[in-house]
Amino acid sequence: MARPFRLYICSDIHASERAWRKLVNATRANTYKVDAVLIAGDLTGKALVPIVSGSDGRWTAELLGSRRTATTEAELAALERSIADVGYYGVRVSPEEQAVMERDPEVVTQHFREQIVRRVRDWMALAAERLEGSGVPVYLMPGNDDDFAIDSVLADSQYARDVNEQVVDLTPDYQLVSMGWSSPTPWSTPRELPEEEFLDRLSGLMSGVRDARKTVIMTHVPPYDSGLDTAPLLSPDLRPTASAGDVLRGPVGSTGVRKAIETFRPVLGVHGHIHESGGERRIGDTICLNAGSEANHGILRGYLVDLGERGVERTLRVEG
Repeated sequence: MARPFRLYICSDIHASERAWRKLVNATRANTYKVDAVLIAGDLTGKALVPIVSGSDGRWTAELLGSRRTATTEAELAALERSIADVGYYGVRVSPEEQAVMERDPEVVTQHFREQIVRRVRDWMALAAERLEGSGVPVYLMPGNDDDFAIDSVLADSQYARDVNEQVVDLTPDYQLVSMGWSSPTPWSTPRELPEEEFLDRLSGLMSGVRDARKTVIMTHVPPYDSGLDTAPLLSPDLRPTASAGDVLRGPVGSTGVRKAIETFRPVLGVHGHIHESGGERRIGDTICLNAGSEANHGILRGYLVDLGERGVERTLRVEG
């Protein structure tokens, strides 16, 4: 009997330099003996951290509520690494430049976009440098939080492949269908679609596969009410709601994804988006996984999945 085809899946790395390097290094060392890596979206970060120069030669920054100071170039580089490791973007500025940023949101947006593009470009270069010749393809896609500015960078990647809205052969039997868009969120993020359009696009992709039951569906957003989409329920002003002192939680996933899984019955669903809802669930014949994410703590969460002749033979949650 042929050896199973092993996938490593993860999601929501959110610009964490430490998490990305863990992923690349584990793939290079073939730590998990995988045949392909799947990354289910949200590659970029959410915060810009000004590192402000002072007249005394010191640089200062506020990181996670703590004031950080650097006095030498080595200390400054270490400060920038600590910012990058939690998934933020450090930018060196003068006090005057910081004042302009505080007055003009467009300047902040410009800096933010430049940093996003730079880090994704650096990540793609690192993957090409360290993984070329490994024989392990990396299939990834943007998620709802990812700015469209990274699309051209992903398209130019020499190793990792952007598979958003594509059908890709994993093996002669199994195919991968990917959809990085999300159903609507309260934050109006860059890549959102109404549920009906989302389902139409995903169904259109599924219509082109050889065998729906031999398909892996990778959607950034998890299926609705699957247990992989449980998050705090928000008030109209986007604050968590509470009852009797407890935060109220409920399903926030996609009805379109759920409908597609129930209709096409893929062998495996790969999801992300809801960091705190990592786990494994079954919808009918389909095993659905959300690796969860603690990338902002430098922790890389993932799943190993063995695909055999009869479908999913094994799943194993791993942490690096």
